[in-house]
Amino acid sequence: MKRFGAALLAGGLLHFTVGLNPCWPIAWIALVPLLLAAFYASRGETRLLAAIASFIGLMSLFGYYAVVASWLGGLVIVLLQMLEWMFIVDFTRGIVRRSDRWFTVFAYPLVASALDTLISAFSPHGTFGSLAYTQMNDLPVIQVASIAGTPGIVFVISLFASALALALYRKKPRTQPLRAYGISILIIASAIAFGAFRLTNNMTTENVPIGMVAIDDFLGPEVPREKAQAIWNGYSEAIARLAKQGARVVVLPEKIDVKEPAAAQRHEALAEIARRNAIYLVVGLGVPTNAGWKNRAWLFDPNGDLLAEYDKQHLVPGLEAAMTPGHENVVCEIEGHRLGIAICKDMHFASLGRSYGKEQVVAMLEPAWDFNRDGWMAARIAALRGVENGYAVVHSARESILSASDRYGHFVAEARSRELPGTSIIAQVPISEQSPTPYARFGDWFGWLCVIGAVVLRLMADRCDQLGDQTAPR
Repeated sequence: MKRFGAALLAGGLLHFTVGLNPCWPIAWIALVPLLLAAFYASRGETRLLAAIASFIGLMSLFGYYAVVASWLGGLVIVLLQMLEWMFIVDFTRGIVRRSDRWFTVFAYPLVASALDTLISAFSPHGTFGSLAYTQMNDLPVIQVASIAGTPGIVFVISLFASALALALYRKKPRTQPLRAYGISILIIASAIAFGAFRLTNNMTTENVPIGMVAIDDFLGPEVPREKAQAIWNGYSEAIARLAKQGARVVVLPEKIDVKEPAAAQRHEALAEIARRNAIYLVVGLGVPTNAGWKNRAWLFDPNGDLLAEYDKQHLVPGLEAAMTPGHENVVCEIEGHRLGIAICKDMHFASLGRSYGKEQVVAMLEPAWDFNRDGWMAARIAALRGVENGYAVVHSARESILSASDRYGHFVAEARSRELPGTSIIAQVPISEQSPTPYARFGDWFGWLCVIGAVVLRLMADRCDQLGDQTAPR
C-alpha cells in the first residue's frame, strides 16, 4: 500500500510537470516517490506502478491531444508516453537492483536523456513533450541547451531525482558514496554555474523594433466575403499603427486564410501594405502551387517587392495531410542582420533550429497558429530553439501568445491573441552578433552519448549481477 501510495503521489506530481503549463521545481522531484517504490517492488509491480503514475500525470494532456489528434489519436499518444515512462522506471530499477556500485546513480538520467534524443530524432512531433520544456522559467538551467540541447536539460534534472531517490533507498548510501553523490552534485552545480555565467555575460549589440499582429477570427472558403475583408482590414490598420510606432519588421500569423482563393490579388494587396508603411512584412497563407497546397510565408521588403517565400517543412500530422511540405530554409538580410523564417511546428524540431544556427542567423521570424491552451508551451518551445542556437525568436501566433525572446530565453514581450480587432504589439528584440553555439555546431553529441551510455551501463550492471554484486533479488 505504501508503494501504491507513492505511485499516486508521483502521478500527482507528474500531472503538474508534464502539462502545458508546468511548475518547474516539481519536475526535479516528481519521479522520486515512484523510483523509490520501484526499488522495493518486483518487476511486474514496478510496471504497474509506473503505468498508474504516468496515466495520472498524462491525463493533464489528454484533452489537448484529443483536440489536436482526435480522441483515438490522443489515446494512442498517451499510451505511447506511458510506455516511455514505464520503460524508464523499469530500466532504472533493473540497474539499481543489479548493482550497489556508484555508477547506478546515472541510470535514470542516462535512459531519460537517451529516450529524449531518440524521440526527438524520429518522432513526427519532434521535441514536443520533452521534460526540458518544464524548465523554461528556470533560466540558468536551460542555458545547458546551448551545449547539449534538450537532452542536457533532461539529464541535469533527472540526475537530481536519481541521487535523491538512491539516498533515500534503504536509508543508507551506496558503496563509494562520495563518487555517487559527489559527482552528481558537481555536475548539477556546474550546469547551474554555467547558466548563471552565460546570463551575466549578455552580449546584446542592438535592439530591433519588430511588430506582431494576430487576429483569431477564422478565414477560410466558407467565411462570408464581408467578414473576410473586415479581418484583412484589421490587419492593415494594425500594421499601420505599428509602423508609426517605429516597427521596421511586422510578422503576421500562419495561414491567415487557410486556403486563399485569390493568391495573386492577395499578394498585390500585401505588397501595397508593405510599401505604404515602408516595412518588412512577413505573412502566412495557404496558397495553391503546381506542387499542391503549401503552408507558405511571404516576406515583402519596404518597396513592396517579394524578398522571399518560405514553405513550412514540418506539417502537422493529420491536420495538414493535404498540404505539401517545403524543403529549404530561408535566410534574408534585413536591416543589416541575418534573419531566418520558420512556421509554427517547424520550431518543434531541433534539427531545423540547428540548421538555422549554423547559418548564423541572429533572429527567427515565426508565423504560427496554435490551439489556445498550448500558447505558453508553444512560445517556450520556440524560445528554446533560440537558446540552443544563439538567436532571438519572434513568435506571432493566432489563438495563442504573441511573444519575442532573446538568445538566452528571456521574454521581452508577450500578449494574448484575440478576435477582431485583434492584438498588436511591438517588441525591442535583442540582437547579438555572435558565433554559433556549441550545440549549433556539433548537434546532439550529448544525447547520442547518453544512448551509448545507457547501453554500456546496462552491460556493466549485468556484469556486476553475474559476479554476485546485487542488493536484492530481482
